[in-house]
Amino acid sequence: MKVLVITNNINNKSGWGRYSSSIINLYPKFDLDYKIVSEAQNKEQDNELNILSPASSLLKFISNIIKVRKIAKNFDIIHAFDGWPYSIYGYFSVLGTRKKLFVNGIGTYSVDPFNIKIKAMLLRKAYHKAKQIFCISNYTKKKILEKIKLDNISTVLLGTPDLQPLSDTAIDNYKIKYNISNQHPIFLSVGAIKGRKGQYHSLRAISKLKSKYPNFKYFIIGSDKDKAYIKLIKDFVAKNNITNNVEIISSADDKSLAFFYHISDIFLLCSTNKDDYFEGFGLVLLEAAQFGLPVIGSKDCGIEDAVEDGYNGFLARQRDVDDIYNKIEKILLNKQTLSNNSKEFAKRFSWHKTVSKYYEYYNN
Repeated sequence: MKVLVITNNINNKSGWGRYSSSIINLYPKFDLDYKIVSEAQNKEQDNELNILSPASSLLKFISNIIKVRKIAKNFDIIHAFDGWPYSIYGYFSVLGTRKKLFVNGIGTYSVDPFNIKIKAMLLRKAYHKAKQIFCISNYTKKKILEKIKLDNISTVLLGTPDLQPLSDTAIDNYKIKYNISNQHPIFLSVGAIKGRKGQYHSLRAISKLKSKYPNFKYFIIGSDKDKAYIKLIKDFVAKNNITNNVEIISSADDKSLAFFYHISDIFLLCSTNKDDYFEGFGLVLLEAAQFGLPVIGSKDCGIEDAVEDGYNGFLARQRDVDDIYNKIEKILLNKQTLSNNSKEFAKRFSWHKTVSKYYEYYNN
């Protein structure tokens, strides 16, 4: 069976790439012959074709359709790893053939395009044509069904990222590198630093601990391209005299990330919704959980499937600084139990389960 995957990228330094590559890397175990069509960003594998351009114009969009359609001739299954624009490329690739189309419902780009007439028309055609739409969370499924009636849609959760633990020696070396000695407690957020990820709300909640924990540390790791949001954070830090307590790290490799997971006490991903922009799942919550970190995430988004509220952490109301603060206090009072529970919770998720479910549908 030959599968053509259409995705943005498979670069492990991005959330999208990590999710895509985690799925694709398991295909050989299911005897699936595959190739990847991605946007021209990173060359990661020999069977990756970096031929797509960002669909920033009609000409580029049509060019991508033609490119994918041409390659798809040699494949039985076309699997688009998001709604817009990848499911559209997939739709035109299977149109007039017996090839099967599958689509992953991720988050914003599986839902928000319905607000633009021409995109909505194309997305409806792709979703109806698909043999199955695999949503990465129940929330994403709900949001899609608010836009379109479907009976070919299901939830297939993602797996826990495979980030390797470090030796004690490596941890000690990183502590020297980042000048970490008596900081406590240590908080961590990982993900693009922007409004939807909610680092500013997390910061405001954490800062309320200053009188009780003057040596607290909050590491915010992620892309710092949103300069206005970075400025908002830095202005708050300066105004509240917590410059030594907060550190923004714009990029980190896997070993550095593992280090921060090792030394942190609480992980936060307090994402916020804005219209149809929302957190589809939150892989980093599982990444943190496998290192035994209690986690705090947001209610009313895909994060609800990546945290067991009250078991390995808590769900807080979006933008509610007091609620986030109260959840932090609860964790600090019962950290060890929640830490043990996080390790158990992370083991419930695996990429093998995810791909096994895809494989079932491929063969139907």
